[in-house]
Amino acid sequence: MSKFRAAPYIKALFEVAGNGGAADAMTDSLDRVAQALQEVPEFQRIMVSPLVLPEVKTRILDQVLDTLEITGPVRRFVFVVQSHYRLEHMDDIAAGFHSMVDRSLGRVHARVEVASALDQSAQHALVDALEKVLATVVVADFVETPELLGGFRVQVGSKLFDGSLAGQLNQLGRGAL
Repeated sequence: MSKFRAAPYIKALFEVAGNGGAADAMTDSLDRVAQALQEVPEFQRIMVSPLVLPEVKTRILDQVLDTLEITGPVRRFVFVVQSHYRLEHMDDIAAGFHSMVDRSLGRVHARVEVASALDQSAQHALVDALEKVLATVVVADFVETPELLGGFRVQVGSKLFDGSLAGQLNQLGRGAL
């Protein structure tokens, strides 16, 4: 069995969307479709079942997209994906589209682990510092990780910035050996 390749679908939608705000706005619509498929297993089962007639799938998908208020190019795109029997890969498609839009807008996502919750001003200060270091726009997802003991750890793609107390203790431990 071959591995699904989302890239052709992602590129096609990105070309339709163009750069900038339109593509960015489409990410929300794709996320809602992917979320519906993920959160309602019966919906996904029906959409991928060979026992359900294509016309029935189209009617059901049409109703779901109406409920989710999916319109325009994203709606047409979802129907194309469904007609190619690839709707179960909507998570991969949505994630890949997000990445492509982010790259086009010069934006990166960061997972920021902190020992304890930061207030808004501290979060903004940390994001501002990251943007200066990385020279790009940073969208941060803050996660509380008490095991860090203090400080923070930031993952941006394959880069890891470890300013945590636990990380410093690990460094000391490795240096002593």
